[in-house]
Amino acid sequence: MSPPAQIEALVTADAHRAEVKLVPLPKLESNEVLVKVLNVTLNPTDWKHIALLSPPGNIAGCDFCGVVEDVAPDAKGNVKVGDKVAGFVHGGKYSDRGSFAQYLNTSSELVMKVPEGLDNDVASSVAVAGETAALALFGRLGLPNPDPAKELPEITRDSPALLVWAGSTAVGQYAVQLGRAAGYRVITTASPKNHELLKSMGAYETHDYRDESTPEKIAKAHPDLSKALDCISENGTQSLCVRSLGEQGGEVVVLLKPESDAIKLRDSVKITHILAYTCLGRPFTYGKAEFGQDIVDKDSAFIKQWLNGDQGLFHHLFKNKRITGNKIKHMEGGLHAVTEGLKYLQEGKVSAEKLAYTIDVV
Repeated sequence: MSPPAQIEALVTADAHRAEVKLVPLPKLESNEVLVKVLNVTLNPTDWKHIALLSPPGNIAGCDFCGVVEDVAPDAKGNVKVGDKVAGFVHGGKYSDRGSFAQYLNTSSELVMKVPEGLDNDVASSVAVAGETAALALFGRLGLPNPDPAKELPEITRDSPALLVWAGSTAVGQYAVQLGRAAGYRVITTASPKNHELLKSMGAYETHDYRDESTPEKIAKAHPDLSKALDCISENGTQSLCVRSLGEQGGEVVVLLKPESDAIKLRDSVKITHILAYTCLGRPFTYGKAEFGQDIVDKDSAFIKQWLNGDQGLFHHLFKNKRITGNKIKHMEGGLHAVTEGLKYLQEGKVSAEKLAYTIDVV
C-alpha cells in the first residue's frame, strides 16, 4: 500500500505549544529514505524546541524507529525497502521533517538497521542519546572504537579512566556502556538509587552527585583521570567535572554552552561543546551559535561508521549484546499523547529512563 498524501504530525503552533495536524507526506530528497515511523523516544531537546526555539509550523521530534518505505535512486546507504531502521532527525527545525509523525525522511547513511530481536523502543533510543555519547567519547575525547566482535574486555584498576557525570541520564547510560565496551574503567555519578542500574551497565565506580566532596574524592582516587563527559552541563556541573579530573588536567565534553566559571577554573582543562545535530550533515544555527558546513561534514562522516544500515558499530554492538541501550518507560496513547510525555519530561519527573511511544505497528 502506498503512503497517504497527507499524514498526521505533531506540529509547533502559536504560544509555544504543539498540536497534531495533517501535513503533506515529505518528499524524498537526494540520498534519502522515506521511513514509516513505528516508535519514538523523547529527549529534552524536543520540549525545548517547542517551548523556546521553534517557530509555528515545524514538525517536532528527533528519535525514531521505523520501516523503510521508499529509497531515493541515488541513495548511498546500506538499506532497502522493508528494513527496520532507527536514527534521528533535527525535530522542530523544519516544516517537513520531524519524528513525531507517521512518516519522515532522513539520510540513507544515517540510520542503523535494527538487529533482529531488539525492542523498537530501545532501538529508537540509540538516536540522540547514543549518537551524542559516541560523538563525545570517540569523536572528541579520542577513545578507541570498541570491537563488537570481541568479548567485553576485563576492566581493572589499570584500565584507562573515563568520568561520565550524570550516568543515569539517557546520554549517560549510553556513555557508560560504550566506555565499558571500549575498555575504560567508567567512573560515574548519579542518585544512589540508580547506582546498581549503572553498575549493571558497566560502571566501574559510582558516586553520589549530591555529595559536595565527590569531585575531590574522584580526583584523589583517580589521579590519571583526564577524560570526562558532562551529561547535564548546567547549574555548575561543568565545574564539578573540571575539579574531578586528575593532576594533569585533560578535557571535558559538555552538551550545553561552556560556562565561564568552569573555563577559568583550571588552565590544564579544555572544555569542548558538542551538539549531536552536527552529525546530520546540515548546517544550522542553535540560538546565537552557528554550525557550518565544515563541522557538519566532519561529524556526519564520523557518525556513518556507527550507523549505515548493518555496517555500523551500533548494529553490531546491539546484535552481539555488547550494549543494551536505555532503560525504557513505554507510555500509552500514541502520537496524540506525546505532548503529555513532553510535559512530564519538562517538569523533571523522568529519572533514569527514556519515555517511548508507539506511533504505528506493522
